[in-house]
Amino acid sequence: MPIISNPILRGFFPDPSICRVEDDYYIATSTFEWFPGVRLSHSTDLVHWRTLAAPLNRLSQLDMRGDANSGGIWAPCLTWDQGVFYLIFTDMKRWTGTHKECHN
Repeated sequence: MPIISNPILRGFFPDPSICRVEDDYYIATSTFEWFPGVRLSHSTDLVHWRTLAAPLNRLSQLDMRGDANSGGIWAPCLTWDQGVFYLIFTDMKRWTGTHKECHN
């Protein structure tokens, strides 16, 4: 087993949500206003990672038109149950004023 050190993903991978399924690890991270939305990576040892296809890669899934800078996808949550992955995320539209406007 290789030595695991932090950070397990080098670079910009904010708001990580990691999920273990048997011997595999999956991690979802925020992409903010960058499209496609949510970055997914896979590892079997927490040291070597490969990027997976983006889950939100169509406008019908994620319409970020009008999102402010640093808005968009915040804090995805990746889970797995009985053979199905679930991904919950927030599309932050604005955060000024008394109320934040976000769509989950």
